[in-house]
Amino acid sequence: IQWVIVAFVAARAGLVMGAGSFADRFGLRRVYLFGAITYLGSMVAISLSPTLAPVVVFRVLQALGTGSLFAVSPALASRVFPPGRQGLAMGFATASQALGMLTGTLGAGALVSIFDWQAVFFGRIPFLLLALVLAHRFLRGVETHDRQEVKGLPFDAAGAVTLLGAFLCLVVGLRLGRSEGWTAPVVLTLLSMTPVFLAAFWHAERRAPWPVLPGNLIAVRGFAISYISMFLAHFGVFVIWFIFPFYISDALGLGPGSLGVMLAVMALLNSGFAGVGGWLCDRVGTTAIGTIGLTALSAGLLLMGFLNAESGLDQVALRIALVGVGTGLFQASAFTLMMNSVPVQRFGTAGAAIALAQSLGTVLSVAVTGGLFALSNNYHLGVLGSGGLTPVENEVRAFVLAYRDVFWMGAAITIVAAGVFLLSRGPKAEASA
Repeated sequence: IQWVIVAFVAARAGLVMGAGSFADRFGLRRVYLFGAITYLGSMVAISLSPTLAPVVVFRVLQALGTGSLFAVSPALASRVFPPGRQGLAMGFATASQALGMLTGTLGAGALVSIFDWQAVFFGRIPFLLLALVLAHRFLRGVETHDRQEVKGLPFDAAGAVTLLGAFLCLVVGLRLGRSEGWTAPVVLTLLSMTPVFLAAFWHAERRAPWPVLPGNLIAVRGFAISYISMFLAHFGVFVIWFIFPFYISDALGLGPGSLGVMLAVMALLNSGFAGVGGWLCDRVGTTAIGTIGLTALSAGLLLMGFLNAESGLDQVALRIALVGVGTGLFQASAFTLMMNSVPVQRFGTAGAAIALAQSLGTVLSVAVTGGLFALSNNYHLGVLGSGGLTPVENEVRAFVLAYRDVFWMGAAITIVAAGVFLLSRGPKAEASA
């Protein structure tokens, strides 16, 4: 089952930049429709899969569709709204992501409790059909910029392939490292191939007429800051998705219903404050709103580290609500800063870059946080072993202490992200870079 997740995450991270560059070259609407159709086909194929092996294969196809949608959705939103309302556009885009994740998760849980696992994938099909109808009807004429200047330039296939190879080696290597051991030959080979692929990618980008990731964009301050801060924020906040469920079940002894309520609180506030944050970005600027959001996010993670086995759900809800507020404000600001920092001809690339930052932060958070949590848990078990408590009591206390350590680590990482985002303050000349 972990391979189902790994295949999807690795493929999406590796393909999203190619999808964004392809969209800038050949059309945002075209890539959006391709992504939705591909996603729809993968859902049907997964639903009809008789065993787990085909599911892994078709999840790669799903990742291609998802990467296409993630790359072009912010770009399409930016084109629909006028230049002075880019914050509101990105607020809507990020709010829809949070709301979609919430409803998709809760809906999938309801479906799988009534039907078999295939219903999780079948249940998405009507929404994909609706998305295709809406895109076909309303996205005509969205792309108004002239692509004549890039007409005839070949797509950077070498850059797209080498970047995909780098992320497949990285993600699969990290996954095998946790199960096979970090000194296993296959793990060492895959992890050592990652910088080789990245070097080949960099070489391809320097030679490509229309590179997947242009070097001049990396030098733009707004582009670099939004990318780095998004990576750090996802690295820090993913402890909630990776560790928090076990706190609810193992430390508090509560069921999935309580976990669902807590995650719903975070997602609803994330969605609501993303819209508010986007609206505020158009009025007071992205730097202030993004820094406030990251500070709130860091404070929420810090306070969650003070929870223990006796904490009530009301205490948990207040803390995770603060995380949701901060995440919404920051994401709207980071997306706005990113889209305001690139020319219109590279909106697809910008949307893909920030999606890549999210994926990379998530992947590395799972690997690093998981390893640090295991080390911390074992350390605290050893210290508590001589305290005269029962083994069960020791396990609970050690878990809570390790939980505290990784949440405080997440808080530290996100406050660093706030410091990085604060550097975006300056003249708005970068918007025409």
